[in-house]
Amino acid sequence: MADKRLRSVRWQRIDQKEFPQDVEQHYRGAPFSLPIPNETMRAGSSIGDLGSFYSIGEAWGHVVSYFLPEDPTVLDIGCHCGKLARFLYLNPHLKYIGFDVFLPAIEWCAREFGPLVGDRFRFIHADVHSEMYNPRGKIRSDEFRFPVEDGSIDMAVAASLFTHLYEPEAKHYLRETFRVLKKSGKALVSIHIDVKRGQTYSGDVTKVDVDPEYFIDLAEKAGLVLSTVVGNVYGQHLLLFEK
Repeated sequence: MADKRLRSVRWQRIDQKEFPQDVEQHYRGAPFSLPIPNETMRAGSSIGDLGSFYSIGEAWGHVVSYFLPEDPTVLDIGCHCGKLARFLYLNPHLKYIGFDVFLPAIEWCAREFGPLVGDRFRFIHADVHSEMYNPRGKIRSDEFRFPVEDGSIDMAVAASLFTHLYEPEAKHYLRETFRVLKKSGKALVSIHIDVKRGQTYSGDVTKVDVDPEYFIDLAEKAGLVLSTVVGNVYGQHLLLFEK
C-alpha cells in the first residue's frame, strides 16, 4: 500500500528546476499580476485544472474574507502554492503568513509574491515529515510548533489540511491553532466527513475522513469553540471555530 501511494504522488519529488517560472503566456512581463503555478504544482494543492484551482481558491477567499476583522493577520496552515493567498493579496490591509511542508511550492510563492507584496506576505517552509509531500522531513507532525508567536493571529485557515492528518496529528494541530490565535481569534478548517460506519476516523493520508461531531469535540478539548457550521465547499465540510 505504501509503495502504491508513493508511486501515485511521484510528481511531488520533481526537482524544482522542472517547474517553469511562468505557465501562461499572457502573464509574461505583466508587472502587477501574479503568475500562475503550472499544472503539476497546482495539482498538489487539490486539482491541476486551472478553472478549479481558481474557483476553489476564490470560494475560500470569500469565506475567509467574510469572517475577517479589519487589518487582520492571517495564518494559512498548509498554503502550498498560494491558491488562497492570491485572493487575499487583493486586500491591501491584510498581513499573511503561510507555511507548508512542500519546499518547491514555498520557494515559488516567495519568488512570485515577493516583488508585489514585500514583507506583507511571508512564506515559510516547515520541514515536517509527510509521506506525500516531504518524506525526508526532520520534524514529526505531532511535535511541530507553528512558526508564529502566541496570540498573534486573527484568523487561522486550514484548507484541506485535516483531510490528510491522522488523529494524533490533528489533536496537536488544533492545540497549536489555539496557541497562536488572539483572544476571540477565529479558525476556519475543512474536513472530509464520509467516515466508515462505527468509526470516528477512517482512510489514509491521501484522504482522511472524520466524524464531524467527534472533530468538534477534539477542537473544544483544545480550547476552540464552534462558532459556525459553514457547510460544504467543493466537497469539504467547513467549520469555523473561535478562541
